[in-house]
Amino acid sequence: MLPFALAAALAVPSRGAGPDQRALETALRQAVAASCPSLSFAVDPDLTRAARAFVAAAQAGRAPIAGAALGFYAALESYEPSPVSGIATISPPSRADRAVGDLFGRECRFNRAGVAAAVLGEEAVVALVTAAHSTDLSPIPGRVEPGAAVEVDATLGPGLSAPRLFVQAPDASTDEPKVSVEGRRLRARVVLAARGEYTLELLATGAGGPEVVANRRVFVGIAPPASPPADTPRESGVSAVEHAIGKLRAAHRLPALQRDPALDRVAEGHSREMARTRTFAHILPSDGSMSDRLRKAGYAYRSAGENIGLSIDPLSAHEAIASSPAHLKNLLDPQHRRIGLGIARGTSPDGSEGVYLTEVLAAPIEQSLDPDGEVARLLQQKRRSAGLRPLSRDARLDAIASREVRALASEGELSRDLQRSVIEEALRSLPRLRGAIAEAYVGSGASATGSSPNAVSPAWTRVGIGAVYATSETYGAGRLWVLLVYAR
Repeated sequence: MLPFALAAALAVPSRGAGPDQRALETALRQAVAASCPSLSFAVDPDLTRAARAFVAAAQAGRAPIAGAALGFYAALESYEPSPVSGIATISPPSRADRAVGDLFGRECRFNRAGVAAAVLGEEAVVALVTAAHSTDLSPIPGRVEPGAAVEVDATLGPGLSAPRLFVQAPDASTDEPKVSVEGRRLRARVVLAARGEYTLELLATGAGGPEVVANRRVFVGIAPPASPPADTPRESGVSAVEHAIGKLRAAHRLPALQRDPALDRVAEGHSREMARTRTFAHILPSDGSMSDRLRKAGYAYRSAGENIGLSIDPLSAHEAIASSPAHLKNLLDPQHRRIGLGIARGTSPDGSEGVYLTEVLAAPIEQSLDPDGEVARLLQQKRRSAGLRPLSRDARLDAIASREVRALASEGELSRDLQRSVIEEALRSLPRLRGAIAEAYVGSGASATGSSPNAVSPAWTRVGIGAVYATSETYGAGRLWVLLVYAR
């Protein structure tokens, strides 16, 4: 989510004059023109402010000379969701503009940039932040007072659609407020009531599935941090990610997620494909969507979600995920019970080396030993709630429903023709019946029949129930197929 690239250019130390901002930007334009002749880019004021804040902090000793520190200031000053950082030190400082050309990826996958430099003793530190800008967001102040309302007005870039807005409050709760959408434009008014830090995040759907297109941090009644957090000893690998997720859920009084080897394989496979194709996306031509991957693995689930991250190591990739309100909501979804984690090292879309991380969260389907009985109990409960007499279970209707639901499941599709033939057979087999109707459902359990309109109709007095777990290409693995035959 926040990939960082670190570059270094060194020369013989000697004293010299400080770098000039205009010379830096001119050097950047010349270097881009030489290396990326077909690229059109703009010097962005927000990214420039981020670069200048970083070099000033480094000069004052408030920030280390590291890509993560530059990314910290980029996240404060800009709404670009995935800025890429490049840093160089060079001596004498008067040659700072010569380092600029080494700091951007030769993949040329950016269209906004900001650059700055500052003198550190006998050398200069040069910072460049680039971004693949896709969405125009009207300015949102980074600091307001409690109770303030901010106007969100965004226009998506070409190829993006279905915008959604997520707002994360200081207590880490996430809300999806109502928005007005006209074509590729989204507008909303968000009231920031409490003191603390809010994050406003805009998601949209592109060719690779859902993606974060804008991310704005707003500090309400408090000052933004002046320095990045101090470095602390860090775990490494997937175990660090698992530990961080466990800590996060425990802090919100949620049960721990159980590692699931089947989900691990799905997550690792997607990370490998992203690394192989150098594509950071939920949907790839080679392995499809998350649902496609779970279906191919034969994984039966009630609910599932997926997070992906890309950074210098697995934990940094996860931290970028957790800083996104929409992705954090996924991590804190109380429905989820299992998790799969997978990483792969490779080249990022911008040409730097990094780690692709996939987190797959799910609630598996737990098959009942008595699905017919569970469906019957649910139907009778609905009848009681509606003040109706219970339905009588009819053994002959049960037999028809049981036989025909297996036929439906073997076909892999819900067939209206088959449902009509069930009604005809019921009326032919039980001549005393004055009417019958059939309904078919596929879901993760007996609750799939909860929307049955005939369950609360006083017109019906009898019911036959057939239920079987089956896998199909259309509905996925281990789903419960139910056929209800109501009669009177």
